Amino acid sequence: MKLRTALTSVGVMIGTAAIVAMIALSLGLKANAVKSLESWGNLTELDVEPAFYIPEEDRVIPDDERKKLNMAAVQELKAVKGVAAVMPIKRIRGESKLKVGRREGYIELVGVDVRESAAYRKDEIEKGTYLTGAPQEVVVSYYVPREMRDVEKEKREARMRNANKSGGGGGEVYFSRRGGGGGGEEGPAPFDMVGKPATITLTREYRIDDELKLEKKDVRVRVVGQLQKSENFRYGSAVYAPLSLVKEMNDWLNRSRGEEFGDTSSRRSRDKNQDEFVFDEITVKVESREMVESVVSDLKKLGYEVWSPARELEQINKFFFVIQMILGGIAAISLLVASIGIVNTMIMSILERTKEIGIMKVIGATVYNIRWLFLMESGFIGLIGGMTGLGLAWGAVELVNYFGKAGGLMDSLGFGGGGEEMTTLAVIPTWLALFAIGFAFIIGLLAGIFPAIRASRLSALQAIRSE
Repeated sequence: MKLRTALTSVGVMIGTAAIVAMIALSLGLKANAVKSLESWGNLTELDVEPAFYIPEEDRVIPDDERKKLNMAAVQELKAVKGVAAVMPIKRIRGESKLKVGRREGYIELVGVDVRESAAYRKDEIEKGTYLTGAPQEVVVSYYVPREMRDVEKEKREARMRNANKSGGGGGEVYFSRRGGGGGGEEGPAPFDMVGKPATITLTREYRIDDELKLEKKDVRVRVVGQLQKSENFRYGSAVYAPLSLVKEMNDWLNRSRGEEFGDTSSRRSRDKNQDEFVFDEITVKVESREMVESVVSDLKKLGYEVWSPARELEQINKFFFVIQMILGGIAAISLLVASIGIVNTMIMSILERTKEIGIMKVIGATVYNIRWLFLMESGFIGLIGGMTGLGLAWGAVELVNYFGKAGGLMDSLGFGGGGEEMTTLAVIPTWLALFAIGFAFIIGLLAGIFPAIRASRLSALQAIRSE
């Protein structure tokens, strides 16, 4: 009987281990997929632009009906339930270069609403502070200092290389490093540009007698902060400045020389355009990840198109839910077989202990006592099998994670670039461990109901007389 009970518990153990391991694998893959998705951007930030097409109506929206990203749109977006902040963005429409000391590099100049963005962007500052609203302040992204070049040094190294080559190539070879420390993300440490004065050089084109001319303008600024490193390379070379400063620069870039020399018709046309100031992009900050789906739906109803990594999150959740159901269902078959084994074991136990049941009834045991005795026995068979199965599943998960990492499986699946948080293929959360133990115990109880009822209905006299 002991061997039969042990084998029954082993059946529960295998079924529990299979379910836990299968679900742990799907949970781990889902978590890694979500983290990979987060590397493309914050899941609570939505990039909003005017909708150009209505799929339901199969219709292209005309220009006069299309939304404009102006201040009226900002106020409309702020009124949407679940929106915590609306951050309009304006970019420089021309070539811009940042100079700090002898170093320089091309940048993407982005104008932001300081008041709207400060509450969220200030936590992303690695050095210095975020924009305070002063017109000549800028904040650089993490990669900007690493892309700044010491032009004079590169010219000297080039001259030395040429001299060495002309001397027969026996001299020492010099290599130019891009950015004076920007030789890639893992190159030498870049210089610290926070707190230093800088110059933004703008270049605009104009024609005189069909001859192309270039004109430059220097704008003095001060670098007050640097953002933290981010896996989102979308704004890798971005320099953030107040909207007013970027608007002023765009005005100069778009202004023709005729306006500067008194062409009133050109000036009137420009003033008319400035009355309707349109942003290049609006970023909406949602209060929580759970509200993203409803906010996206509301924005689409208002006539906006929304891009965010969170839009893919719903599809990921659906996909892995199906995977969990399939894997869990396959593993549950073994647990069903184990529950049938429990029923068989308990029925055999009744047949072997019939006289014992009769004696217990004669000395005062009630139907309730007999029933609960067999129910608890079957329940503990399931509990012991569940606990040992959980231990077996934990060992299997550790092996999967070890060989997955050692064999490069994480990289082949695209999960290798997310840092230390993405080094596991499978994970057993606390709720899954508790669920597995409780589920195995309940399976044991359910499997013992029929044998327990049968035992409680035995006649005491017939049970005593049985051999």
